Amino acid sequence: MAAFLLRHRKVSTLGVSGILKDKLEPCRLHVALRLGALAGACNLSREYSTSYDNRANKFDFLDLTCPHAWYPVARRKNRKIFLHVGPTNSGKTYQALKQLESSPSGVYCGPLRLLAWEVAKRLNKAKVPCDLITGQEREEVDGAKHKAVTVEMADVTSSYSCAVVDEIQMLGCTTRGFSFTRALLGISADELHLCGDPAAVPLIQEILKPTGDDVHVQYYERLSPLVPSQKSLGSFKNIQTGDCVVTFSRREIYKLKGQIERGGKHLCSVVYGSLPPETRTRQATMFNDASSEFDVLVASDAIGMGLNLNISRIIFSTMKKFDGVEMRDLTISEVKQIAGRAGRYGSDFPVGEVTCLHADDLPLLHSSLKSPSPILECAGLFPTFDLIFMYSRLHPKKGLYRIMEHFLENAKLSENYFIADCEEMLKVAAVVDVLPISLHDKYLFIISPVDMRDEISSQGLTQFAQNYAQKGIVRLKEIFTPGTLQVPKTESALKELESIHKVLGSLCMVKFPFGGFIS
Repeated sequence: MAAFLLRHRKVSTLGVSGILKDKLEPCRLHVALRLGALAGACNLSREYSTSYDNRANKFDFLDLTCPHAWYPVARRKNRKIFLHVGPTNSGKTYQALKQLESSPSGVYCGPLRLLAWEVAKRLNKAKVPCDLITGQEREEVDGAKHKAVTVEMADVTSSYSCAVVDEIQMLGCTTRGFSFTRALLGISADELHLCGDPAAVPLIQEILKPTGDDVHVQYYERLSPLVPSQKSLGSFKNIQTGDCVVTFSRREIYKLKGQIERGGKHLCSVVYGSLPPETRTRQATMFNDASSEFDVLVASDAIGMGLNLNISRIIFSTMKKFDGVEMRDLTISEVKQIAGRAGRYGSDFPVGEVTCLHADDLPLLHSSLKSPSPILECAGLFPTFDLIFMYSRLHPKKGLYRIMEHFLENAKLSENYFIADCEEMLKVAAVVDVLPISLHDKYLFIISPVDMRDEISSQGLTQFAQNYAQKGIVRLKEIFTPGTLQVPKTESALKELESIHKVLGSLCMVKFPFGGFIS
């Protein structure tokens, strides 16, 4: 693969450095090192391979203080950045998408496959041919000059007239933030429209200062009223058509669904993160259909983005959630994101209402809705493959796990950035390190979104990697036996089915940008 990339390299490191000399003189070294492709790294490694000391003196591979210089294609443009910021249901994304639709070429980058799917569907319906590219699928449309992608699939080597990055405040996410930072700094577009929470504005303005981009901020107000109730729900006997009860675990979702349905007046759709996107969409469609019997929704915070729902009232069954580490109160941003789904503009419920199941949760709800979201202080970063490759040349006897561990512990950052939480990636690195595959292929495995805490996901990745190491291709039937699945009748069976779907989808994510593993 390295040889293939080397043969097809079109931009020399000298050419990139020359282009950027006047604009980014303080960061020329970073430009030379961070081209984002293996071939550039190979060229540099050969040029400076005379001795360890010579390399170490010339380059500091651990210096991540100028990440804007990793993206030479974007730096060649004088981009116009438009920040569309405001609360949920304020029309900010709608305005950005109107600009995308009217542009001769463009890309939409969203945090969820569902969002990318919705945008592709919208543009194609408007007679604007649009490809859909996510980790799980690639749907190409003849003549398309527009793309709708999940943010991890954003192409930073192409140029567009217009680009939209949705939910840009997620650059502060500890696990996925680096993908939004990459899109912010790396997408080459004449106009880049960023949609999200006002809390991200100061950080984005600071991050973009070295780029020379022209930044404009447009603030939006909510289009329909959101009224916090002074009374709690108290009992599920008070549930009404159009209500959405929010809780934060699969077990609680099905428990509350059962309680409500046993009252005999309502049937409930369910939406939560572990459900496959297609299933979530079907459940949402049943709830939105006025002629359907499913007139109440029980959901997790997965409703916070990605689904258009006709919700009259949001009811928090609890104001606490387990975040993978501890049980904690919901943050201001989380409360606003979820509560704002009530009373969507243009829906059957022009006024949204929000309350809690229990009266003692109301003070936190009210205070959160009145408070501004905390200003984001740092954006996520993760080293590109060329950085890891170059650093590995200094430590030829170390495996990827040790290289990553040492790199992440010693990386130098500016105050505007943090290194992404790499715990899951390191677990994957430990699995693939013992396999006879290239460093590049190992890197692909560690960036695939596999939850190693889930036994089925962990086993699936291990089997997938072992089969790939042996044959260079993985046939689906080798890691999954068709015809063995049954309709789940217990919670544990449902969880197992969700895990199987998730691991297969996650491992498909290494397929499209790098040529394909699954057959």
